[in-house]
Amino acid sequence: MSTPMRHGPSQQGRTPSQHPVAAPTPQASTPFSNPQTAAAFSPHGPRSSPQQFKKSPATGTMTGANTNAAANFDSPSVTAAYNTLGINVNMNELNLDNISVGGLVAATRLNDEEDRKKRMEAVIAALWAQNSSRVSNQGLERLAIHLGLECLWEDVKGAGDNAKTLIIAGQTMAVEVGITNHIVHQASLVYTESMPILEKHADKASAILLKDLSLAPGQSPLTKRLTQFRANLERLATLDKLSVSPGFNCHEAIAGIWESLERLHRWDVDKLRSEDRTLANMPDERLRVFALCLRNGCPLMHTRGRIGLSLDYWKERRKLPSTTVETDDTKTWGILIECASAGGMAYSPVRVSERWISLDIERAHTEDMMGTTVPFLDWLEPPSTFLPSSEEAKTENGLDGLSGPKTPDVVFMATFDPPVVVTHAVAMEIYKISGTNTGLTNITFDALMFPIPEGSPYDPSEPREFTFTQTIPTFPANSTEPVLKAHRNRLFIYKPVYGQVINHIPFAHPKDLITMLPLLRQYAFLSLLLNNMFRPKEGKPTAKVADEENNKQPLTQKDEFEQFMSGEKIEDKLASKGILKLDVTLTAHPVPRLLLVFPFDGRTANILVEIQIGGRVAIISENVLDAKSAMIDPDQTAAKRTLWANKLETLEDIGAWIELIKIQLEVE
Repeated sequence: MSTPMRHGPSQQGRTPSQHPVAAPTPQASTPFSNPQTAAAFSPHGPRSSPQQFKKSPATGTMTGANTNAAANFDSPSVTAAYNTLGINVNMNELNLDNISVGGLVAATRLNDEEDRKKRMEAVIAALWAQNSSRVSNQGLERLAIHLGLECLWEDVKGAGDNAKTLIIAGQTMAVEVGITNHIVHQASLVYTESMPILEKHADKASAILLKDLSLAPGQSPLTKRLTQFRANLERLATLDKLSVSPGFNCHEAIAGIWESLERLHRWDVDKLRSEDRTLANMPDERLRVFALCLRNGCPLMHTRGRIGLSLDYWKERRKLPSTTVETDDTKTWGILIECASAGGMAYSPVRVSERWISLDIERAHTEDMMGTTVPFLDWLEPPSTFLPSSEEAKTENGLDGLSGPKTPDVVFMATFDPPVVVTHAVAMEIYKISGTNTGLTNITFDALMFPIPEGSPYDPSEPREFTFTQTIPTFPANSTEPVLKAHRNRLFIYKPVYGQVINHIPFAHPKDLITMLPLLRQYAFLSLLLNNMFRPKEGKPTAKVADEENNKQPLTQKDEFEQFMSGEKIEDKLASKGILKLDVTLTAHPVPRLLLVFPFDGRTANILVEIQIGGRVAIISENVLDAKSAMIDPDQTAAKRTLWANKLETLEDIGAWIELIKIQLEVE
């Protein structure tokens, strides 16, 4: 049985223009010679029914019955156009016969969208890096979303139309912010799980967050920024993302370290009171400062406007009665204890425990060689913390994996605040304590302590020197007002040694941090002495002569030669201006030492000061303390050196210390 055939449409009744006209010559192959591509390039659109070709909204390509039809670009007109533009292209070599025009358009648009997306992401990252967002409803919400936290707005009934509460929530914690007309009046930190070890610190954290968002007296809402609040919220968000709920909480892990270090700190305070009779009647706050700087540090949770745990180990003006552990107007050196992703590091994971040290704190240990009993800290090793099992951890057969329980891919991270500049040998010792490897650097210790000005010639193997005129307030006899004096300090480094800046170190046990403290104090105090001598002090009055000297242009070789040929001594020239010339030679290895040379009683004084482990000062040699004595008693000399070393520890300023020496020991 034959199939009915469909005849073409009748040609009757059509106008001549509707009949196809035969071409007198063979038609050239052009993009328009193909019926499918002609529909794409024709300004009148496709000639067939609308259902035959459909335009995809995603790619803009033409789809239909013959979407794979190729576009032939061997037209003479196309070749002429390329030649007109000066482009010598062999169309056969391009191999464009089987490339769809729609594919070319789609690929071009896709690349444009990707480039546009990358540029937009770069702009957004640059805006976030400016850290200039202001406190507002939209600003708080954008910040929370940027950090990967959830946001929930709630209206406060009976408090007005614009009174709202923003809940910024993670899996282990939430921050509740009360805001009305873009002005914050309440902020609090809450934890999803009720834990006394965390809740005891929640009020301090809430007070810090509220201070970050509240307006200062007389401050306009247009000038209140999210800078401090963002930094604290980032720390909370980091710990929240590293936690696994339920079962593993980074906030709890850090709070457990605080519990152990706090017990150790209270034990240090009791030891100082019982072992040293001179400290028996001192208040606990003063003893806490001594324990902070002399023993095992002081752990502080949520302090100095920063959320988190800090183990403070050094403090400026530590020997003054007005200094406390919570003092904000003095510089403090501390170790910020945080959690970080292991990132493939072969390191001990985080353990959640409050028992890092025994309740008795110390135990006696008998030495085999000497037979003496020496007490030492009784550190404990808490058990490992394992993540809770989940369905994702099972195999396809429904059986648990053969690897066993999994530990968190998180490590404890110590962040030094501020970063500590040490020699390479000391850095190796610190990294050895924490079990971390470090590489060599090609930067010297002095270049890290005092960076080389941009454009200045510098050779690490050559000696270095630079000068700064310092202002020293002195209190002469029978005078209640300070007298400002100028010191022209010149630092010499004859034997440069390589150094490193210690910023972050992973650690497995808090005892590693306690072991580092003596070395850290040594270089913290050294940096304090050098900065007080060779850097301007903000907010302090300066002598006019000192400002003039510091604003002078450096001497050229020609100026130095003319000054040498004139025969005029620099000391006499400076003395005529009331400036004391002080030369300091820094030796960083093996132990930091400062050789001080200055005019004293008509001659040249030399004092060699050593900064020992623990930040203690020792006078190795000098020629000023026994200048008036005909007979020198070694015991008295040692006692005098200890006395003046303690005075330098109290003053923390070599310039002021030298002025005190000149006032008390120089012959009138």
